[in-house]
Order: sequence, then structure tokens, then C-alpha cells
Amino acid sequence: MDKTWVVVADSSHARIFQLGGAQQAPEELFDLANPLGRADNRQLASDAHGQNFGPEGRGHTAPRTEEPVQHAVHQFARALGRRLDTAAAQQRFQRLALVAAPRFLGLLRDSLAKPTRQLITAELAKNMATAPAPELDACLREIAHR
Repeated sequence: MDKTWVVVADSSHARIFQLGGAQQAPEELFDLANPLGRADNRQLASDAHGQNFGPEGRGHTAPRTEEPVQHAVHQFARALGRRLDTAAAQQRFQRLALVAAPRFLGLLRDSLAKPTRQLITAELAKNMATAPAPELDACLREIAHR
């Protein structure tokens, strides 16, 4: 029997479920937290932009290429992607469904290796990571029937 994993995630929280048969309840395999995903950039930035001095001796600031919270969210998506890539390589699932906040869905998809992306059978761009249990159960049942 093919195993389906469903990732329910946003920038600060991810849960991975395994779907069994039609009569079985989804089994939660992992619950991962990224508290920095909800932080404020001012809380994470340790100091001001770096200062550079040009040949004329005038100083200017070097802007950040990525805000601290955005960097933490990208790291979380990459870590989640590596976990899924490893599980796919070990054949722990044959189908993958992604349910994530719209922005995070794109980051997560981009963090997956090509062989793992090819296992995706369903996507839902909706933030269900903090949804109440009945709403989450309904979403997982809908994914299971796709």
C-alpha cells in the first residue's frame, strides 16, 4: 500500500502526517517548530547595516540582502525540505501532499529535491498550521481522497 505524507506548515510551525487507509485516522509523525518565524526583525538584528568606505573616503551603508526573519524562514524551509528528501530517498512515503501558507508553500516546494517534488500529488495554498483540530481533520480527509 502506498504511503502518503501530508505536510501542514507555515513559517513558524510544521506538522507531518501519514495517511493510512480510508478508515484510519491520520498519524502525526513530526511536529516541528520555528519560533524565529514569528519574530520581529528588530529582535533578531544585532546591529545596524555594515559600513563601507569608498575610495573617496565617504562612508555608505551596505544594505542587507535578506532580513533576519526572512533568513530564518528560508532556513526552516530548507531544513524541512532536507527531512522530506531523506524520507523520500528511504522510501518512507510514495506520495506527498503540501498544505502551507501561500508564501511558505513556494519556499518549501523550492527546497525539495527534484525526485521528492515528483512525488507531490496535491497542494493547498492555505495556512492550516494553526487550524483547530476538526478543521485540520477535514482538510486531511479531503487530501486523502484526492
